[in-house]
Amino acid sequence: MIRLVFLYLLSSLFFVHASETLVVQSKGCVMEVKDSPGISFFKTDDGISFAKYKYKDGRSQNIQMSCAAMSFTDAVATGFVQEADGLKIGTGMQPLSKASHISGTNWSGWEGIYYSNSYCFNAVFEAGRDHVFMIDKCGNEEDIKALRKRMLLLLKGSKTYHVESGDE
Repeated sequence: MIRLVFLYLLSSLFFVHASETLVVQSKGCVMEVKDSPGISFFKTDDGISFAKYKYKDGRSQNIQMSCAAMSFTDAVATGFVQEADGLKIGTGMQPLSKASHISGTNWSGWEGIYYSNSYCFNAVFEAGRDHVFMIDKCGNEEDIKALRKRMLLLLKGSKTYHVESGDE
């Protein structure tokens, strides 16, 4: 038990001191995030940004960080449905899954898990007034749950905004 507490405190200390800020840009949407072990970012020659998530077993998966020129309200309307018992994700899918509100330093958004031939994680959140970041990844249920948990932790402390770029 003491060993477990020591490892927890040591890992907490590591996260506090390993907090270099990374800037991720995708088609004008910009996100400032704290460096996090197991997640790195890269951009293709086409200007598409990805988060590379490394699982505990050594496998890795690329998650596209999309940017869309639309209002947050419009983005939510395309993938989420308002029902009497709350916002749901998985438009066109049955059953719809409950969505959860998420937020960072200067933005808010919605995320959820739905099933569409495989287990899927979706998040949409503000990147300035008229742009949104979108993440949508499907796969094995256990993998998607681990990915979702890690991405939400990373996003909580992030700051987003939009800059005009020639890539739009």
